[in-house]
Amino acid sequence: MITMEFNEIKKIWDSQNNRPLYAIDEEALHSRILAKKRRSMHITNTSEIVLITSNLVASGFVFVADLVKHNANYFAYTMATFMVLTAAFIFYRRIRRKKSENRFDRSVSGDLDHAIANATYQVRLSRAMRWCLAPMAALCLLTVWDADTPTWSIMLLLAFFVIVFYASSWEHRVYIARKRSLEGLREKLTREEIVEGPSI
Repeated sequence: MITMEFNEIKKIWDSQNNRPLYAIDEEALHSRILAKKRRSMHITNTSEIVLITSNLVASGFVFVADLVKHNANYFAYTMATFMVLTAAFIFYRRIRRKKSENRFDRSVSGDLDHAIANATYQVRLSRAMRWCLAPMAALCLLTVWDADTPTWSIMLLLAFFVIVFYASSWEHRVYIARKRSLEGLREKLTREEIVEGPSI
């Protein structure tokens, strides 16, 4: 995919004299990289907002449900607290990510590095959420078990978490592939000495 994209860009390149068309080639290249950067930023922003919101809503639901039932289920309280801490962690990482965006210049190289940084962040966020899935599943299963839930319901819940784990594994591989694609493009452009010159 990287080779095809790179070849499409180079179709603009003059076969006899590269220099006169350098600006046009760089403009086309920059346009593609900006599109990739916007896509990576959109994916990252959406992931953060969805994760923060879902964790806060779920924790609030657990707290309220337990208080209404007057059932001191300590597993439920622990799970809800874990969700709040997870949301806080993501929010903190989001603030740090936003602050670090100012270090990238407005150039072909800078925008590509920005896209790679976002893709790297997304991979790390996805990995962290997959690690959080295990304690979350354990606390959820312990919560329903402590509430004398029928065994078949517990088994269905366990099956649900297994499906979620495999789905998250597939999603994580997609993020890794996107990151490698951007890194491969960076390596290709550096090797071909296209990413050079003054900032745009």
